[in-house]
Amino acid sequence: MKAIDNAHEVPTPSAEDIRRIENVLREIGGPHVSWGAQQTLDVWVIEQRAKADRLAADRLRRSSWALVVATVGLVLCTGGLIWATFAA
Repeated sequence: MKAIDNAHEVPTPSAEDIRRIENVLREIGGPHVSWGAQQTLDVWVIEQRAKADRLAADRLRRSSWALVVATVGLVLCTGGLIWATFAA
């Protein structure tokens, strides 16, 4: 299955993700705080949202630069047409 085919599906956290997040929560709260599955899921969702935001920002940056290049190209073509019109 292609990545595009399942882009709408919600990924699930791996066992490694859960262990890493539990270690982070243990570091934050100390050894005497008990974190539940909801807090682990909250941290994982925040990480996924940050990842999605970075991907969206990267796409927007690339699209913006493509528009800048296209605009410069159009300006050059327009300048060339104006020059050709007055030179004729």
